[in-house]
Amino acid sequence: MALPKHAQVVIVGGGIIGVSIAYHLTKLGWRDVVLLERGQLTCGTTWHAAGLVMQLRTTHTMTELCRYGTRLFDELKSETGQDTGFRRTGSLPIARNADRLVEISRLVSLGKSFGVEAHMLSAREVKEHYPLLDDTHIVGGAFIPGDGQTNPVDSTQALAKGARAGGANIFENVSVTGFEIEQGKIKGVVTDHGTVNCEVAVLCAGAWSRDLGRLAGVNVPLYAAEHMYVTTEADPAIPKDLPVLRDTDGYLYIKEDAGKLLVGAFEPHAKPLPMEKLPNRFEFGELPEDWAQFELPMSKAIQVVPLLQSLGIRHFMNGPESFTPDNKFILGEAPEVKGFYVAAGFNSQGILSAAGVGKALSEWIVNGEPTMDLSEVDIARFHKFQGNRKYLHERISESLGLLYAMHWPHRQFETARPVRETPLFARLKARNAVFGTAAGWERANWFAPEGSRPEYVYSYGRQNWFDVVGEEHCAAREAVALFDLSSFGKTFIEGPDAEAELQRICANDMAVATNKVVYTQMLNSRGGIVADVTFTRLSEDRYMMVTAAAAQAQDLSWVRRNLRVGARVTVTDVTSGFAVLSVMGPRARRHLEAVSTADFSNDAFPFGTAQEIEIGYAKAHALRVTYVGELGWELYLPTEFAGPAFDLLVKEGEPLGMRLAGYHALDSLRSEKGYRHFGHDVTPGDTPLEAGLSFAVSFRKADHFIGRAALEKQQAEGLKRRIVFLRMESSEPILLHDEPILRDGRIVGRTTSAAFGYTLGSSVAQGYVTLPDSDWKSWLSQGSFEVELAGVRHKAICQARPFYDPDNARIRL
Repeated sequence: MALPKHAQVVIVGGGIIGVSIAYHLTKLGWRDVVLLERGQLTCGTTWHAAGLVMQLRTTHTMTELCRYGTRLFDELKSETGQDTGFRRTGSLPIARNADRLVEISRLVSLGKSFGVEAHMLSAREVKEHYPLLDDTHIVGGAFIPGDGQTNPVDSTQALAKGARAGGANIFENVSVTGFEIEQGKIKGVVTDHGTVNCEVAVLCAGAWSRDLGRLAGVNVPLYAAEHMYVTTEADPAIPKDLPVLRDTDGYLYIKEDAGKLLVGAFEPHAKPLPMEKLPNRFEFGELPEDWAQFELPMSKAIQVVPLLQSLGIRHFMNGPESFTPDNKFILGEAPEVKGFYVAAGFNSQGILSAAGVGKALSEWIVNGEPTMDLSEVDIARFHKFQGNRKYLHERISESLGLLYAMHWPHRQFETARPVRETPLFARLKARNAVFGTAAGWERANWFAPEGSRPEYVYSYGRQNWFDVVGEEHCAAREAVALFDLSSFGKTFIEGPDAEAELQRICANDMAVATNKVVYTQMLNSRGGIVADVTFTRLSEDRYMMVTAAAAQAQDLSWVRRNLRVGARVTVTDVTSGFAVLSVMGPRARRHLEAVSTADFSNDAFPFGTAQEIEIGYAKAHALRVTYVGELGWELYLPTEFAGPAFDLLVKEGEPLGMRLAGYHALDSLRSEKGYRHFGHDVTPGDTPLEAGLSFAVSFRKADHFIGRAALEKQQAEGLKRRIVFLRMESSEPILLHDEPILRDGRIVGRTTSAAFGYTLGSSVAQGYVTLPDSDWKSWLSQGSFEVELAGVRHKAICQARPFYDPDNARIRL
């Protein structure tokens, strides 16, 4: 069959991801689908995948993407006649220590929120499921009966058969050599057999996606690593249909395969693989054996399954797998080119996620936006620097192992640092700051006491920073705290059409006076929150958008994509040009009066406004806003003035009891106050009405902003779910997020974010619950609420308003 001159959509890459997308596009009615594979289907990395199919992941989005596969792989045989090899054998995550058992029990509790069956087991009960196990090395585990394994090649062929039946054309032995872009939109895919013009292109080339993306000017931050497993000889002592054993403390998994055992590794220090080391036609290729690299996980495997010591090794498989710098998938429409989609960087989870990814991305393509919350895997989240080769090479050596490492709360990456430093980095480091990283920024998370080492000691309980963060928290509540928030994304949106465009893109009213601060969301067509930001109107034609560091790239992309063609608006990222010093607390006014001649009184400087002020020898834009729930100002000043201004603030703050504070204190303070956090409490799957943010939506303005119709429909029909605020009755539990919320013993929702509230004396959380048909406020007040933490239920108080200063009196002191 000759390559067509045109197709509605061209998919590049014939692994299981690309074929799944082709299959699901045809299910949605798209028939003009072309898939191009440079060799044969599955010849890149799919063919050597272990084929594990697991349902439970550490987040809601990842679980939603992965659990669909256990159903689809089961159904494909009856639909297509092609057996996928899927077997629902179950999986057994095991723990060698108490901390890992907590991690597993948290995952099991999370599964209850999604209806995924899972059971905690004692060490003896684990052995009953897995007779080959030496249970003296473990303290327990869990059994997830719906999990299993599939044959990657057969599953891909079944999807391909279904795609062809739906009208898709699949071409093998066709190499993509480039892309044609016209006015920022995909026009065609160039191959060694000619060009295929198209409206949509989808890049699904696995480890080769980074280099192919660059041909279109698209940043795809992934990098290959050598990924290994061994297959033993068959032995009659190996029972059939053993559950998949996942020994994350041993960096390994073991699955039964036709009477043999397959032992796979996620070693803590991986071997990055520059793609130039591979031949141009790397098809069904293998890398050299590396027993030195595999020795650690193999020795751990022998500990828990002693039979391995007597089994011969039939095959040592070493092949390339692609990993991302944050261990999350890369999905979605590329910010650089309209109509150019990417599905890559699956961190050795391509098989288990292929069905869900194919369905989700196909719906995105057909509908023009995601139909579920995909913000955590959206390609638009990346910054340009994350495509840097050296950065990726170093980070991927850690990324692979982190999949099986302890998922400690607040765990920080150790490799590829530092990348970005705020102007105050050296000053904060000299004051014993302990840094975390976000969007490459080194940020002070907390300040270690003098004489102690500035480093984390991780745990699921009270970590080593717990008490000192409490002191930083209390300074903001009782005196004054100084935060370096310079990593905030700052963007100028300006031009004659700026107001008109922002009125359409933003839910709140942007037609405000100069120096007015507006808190708003940007919404998708379903009313879901794609951005949670503030705008300050600096002049008639200029606004400054401020966004969280981690969300800035996505927020910028959303604004640019939704500007109308021909709009007289420019969008400029000015983040690096401005430092941000946040002065927060009941003594913030006195503090600023000591360093500036400006009038900071309520009458002269009301809440939600901005002014240019003098501070020391510098000038700054001062915004009277807060993310901690206290009187305070954020000071935006050119980076070259930040150091002297900081020194002055420190000097004048000492008599007032000022403390330097970091992001852990900020999180605790905002959690007590009930301020939302994008990516947790508000996402594209949540509307402002559900999130309790209707005050940030202007239905009075005449403009038809994006998502308005959906909100008006939801308003008329009534809410089915809503955010609530919880406080634990006991001070002992340390909540994190994604814990089940129970009312009268029945799960009604899950937490979205949490922190210890030092003022309130216990953990506080936000979360969404399914609402009853009756009066929901009475339902809240009359119910008995609990939060399940690692399998244990703890009593909680649940209400519709935040627990700390719900009437906002303190921010207007």
